[in-house]
Amino acid sequence: MKNLNLGEKTTRVVETALITTFVTLIMLFGYNVFPIITLFYPVPFIILGVRHNTKYNIYGVLASNILIGVFVDIFTDKLIFLILGLISIILTYMINKKYKPHQILTGGIIGIIATSLLSVTIIGYMTGVSFLSKISTFLTESMKLNLNMLKEMEISTYEFSMMKDALMAIVEYTIIIIPATLIIFAVFVVYINYWMSTAILRRLGHRTVEIPRFMYFRLPSNAIMGAVVIIAAALVVRYMKLFYYETIFINTLILISFVFFMQGLSVTVFLMNKRKMHKITKAILIFLIIVNVPIGLLISFIGLLDVIIDFRKLKRVE
Repeated sequence: MKNLNLGEKTTRVVETALITTFVTLIMLFGYNVFPIITLFYPVPFIILGVRHNTKYNIYGVLASNILIGVFVDIFTDKLIFLILGLISIILTYMINKKYKPHQILTGGIIGIIATSLLSVTIIGYMTGVSFLSKISTFLTESMKLNLNMLKEMEISTYEFSMMKDALMAIVEYTIIIIPATLIIFAVFVVYINYWMSTAILRRLGHRTVEIPRFMYFRLPSNAIMGAVVIIAAALVVRYMKLFYYETIFINTLILISFVFFMQGLSVTVFLMNKRKMHKITKAILIFLIIVNVPIGLLISFIGLLDVIIDFRKLKRVE
């Protein structure tokens, strides 16, 4: 029995070492060549932690971060650990504790928002420049570059003035919606890592792991009342012109629209699957829905109606 346990422990240690090495190499490749791949950092460690134990996830995350610190820099190492490493640990823990998919997603989203805020605070403290200031500077420099290109084109002074005003408005609006954008991005990162991890685990034989099915996504029945209260509070802040009132109001509207958009999109995917639509056709339609603002607003309205009517008959016991 002791030999068997020792063999299992050795296998887990070896697997942890192999995954840590693999992830570190992928992260180095992503850092230097293909940055978007770094967003999937949690996946291998979630698989490792669910297959064996959460502690092996923690060992792997810590070891990989030490290696990243050696080969890249300590600053990047800490940033990856605070955002992606901790999310990997949170998702692994909740999967192992048999939380429901919507609870795991909620915990992961709250976790990544909290760790992102912590990271932004640390970056500001270490560099002496706030995250928003860096973004603002980057967007301003990009606008100046575009304006210089416009000057070289044969356009009238009036046209140049109009384009300049439009670019300035875009930069200002982009800076305002950064909080909502980061939260929406956090939702995407958590969902895609959770979905990929559970899909791979199911293929590896872990049948007890639930894959989050987007077509069954549903807001609580009191979501509309919650949205009304939040919007009312944002309106009060705006009316009284309290701290950053315009930013709070705009971001609140964007996030509430996004939440109902997600529900509306899940209804759309549900209907597509019900009609057994081809995967390529479905992917194209979903892409067009996401990038088209007017259609997106319609989908948000469908999501709002679904909270009330429940088109899919999915009301769960609260």
